[in-house]
Amino acid sequence: MHVEKDKEEDETEGRDMLYCPRCGSPNVEWLLPQIWSKWVCKDCGYIGVLILEDGKIAAELRKEWEKKHEAP
Repeated sequence: MHVEKDKEEDETEGRDMLYCPRCGSPNVEWLLPQIWSKWVCKDCGYIGVLILEDGKIAAELRKEWEKKHEAP
């Protein structure tokens, strides 16, 4: 039996993770649970309200971040 996915399901698939908009890391969490609109990245120290849901964009940011910050 073959079940087709809805187009809407395909578009939202993979949005379970949240990513840092500075370095693309998934290692983000609320700054304070009481202030749920502010996020902090445990990798680069970003603090702000903007957060990414798109894993493809995050992967590109992560590559650029690692290239900029790799040891000489």
